[in-house]
Amino acid sequence: MSRKKLDIAVIKAELLPSDITNLEFKRPSNFEYKAGQWCRIACHSLGHGEYHPFTLTSAPHEDNLSLHIRAVGPWTINLRHIYERANLERSGYPQLYVDGPFGEGHQDWYRYEVSVLVGGGIGVTPFASILKDIAHKGTLKSTFSCKKVSEFTNMPEVYFLWVTRSQKHFEWLTDIIREVEEKDSNDLVSVHIFVTQFYREFDLRTTMLYICERHFQKMSGKSLLTGLRSTTHFGRPDFLPFLESLSTTTHPWASKIGVFSCGPPSMTKGVESACTELNKTEGAAFIHHFENF
Repeated sequence: MSRKKLDIAVIKAELLPSDITNLEFKRPSNFEYKAGQWCRIACHSLGHGEYHPFTLTSAPHEDNLSLHIRAVGPWTINLRHIYERANLERSGYPQLYVDGPFGEGHQDWYRYEVSVLVGGGIGVTPFASILKDIAHKGTLKSTFSCKKVSEFTNMPEVYFLWVTRSQKHFEWLTDIIREVEEKDSNDLVSVHIFVTQFYREFDLRTTMLYICERHFQKMSGKSLLTGLRSTTHFGRPDFLPFLESLSTTTHPWASKIGVFSCGPPSMTKGVESACTELNKTEGAAFIHHFENF
């Protein structure tokens, strides 16, 4: 795997809601990476020596690299201001130094018969790349290895659980999920969106919204909130019964189920606890890999 510090020109800078900055830059010919990996970047205008890590949200088959960066500290806030000013002035974009790729934490998702991806907050970014990769390979009718890279069998079934206060916080991810739904002709990917905002404010208005959401989903096959075929839930996920249903009802034939979580520690601990409890019982073994964001 190549790993070099590269000087790269930014070709697109998009300011998204919730202080997310989407940077897109041309992929160097020698930059090879896997879905879910990350890189470090430094910006010319903010000093050459200060590198910061961000997950690549582009997929390996794409010509360009992309990052979705949340402005949460001085450096990322200044980065957003620099590219915002460049857009307003229609001037050239400051160049980036890119170092990478790094990371192997979520690279084994395709080795399992069933894989569960759980993303919360900005921790959804590694799965953006993976979902794009699934959509691409599904379109090409490519196959994955469930046990060995050299043994090509069917693509694993994938469940993506997205935990977010509001889907509006990450509208760019909604677009990626929509692309996956359009290309997933074999229904290999099942997406569940858990909106936690409404659970905290569960009043009459929320109750009516819940009823309308369920009715609209039943009649149209799409979510009223997102426009996606994905199921929208109100409140936080209960990981134990969800995972248990996979091994006992949906996929009783699976011997191992890979679970990959990325997000706040409270969420990844909840996933780990559920996997630990299920591994005390007979049935599929739940192999949990996690990263805290």
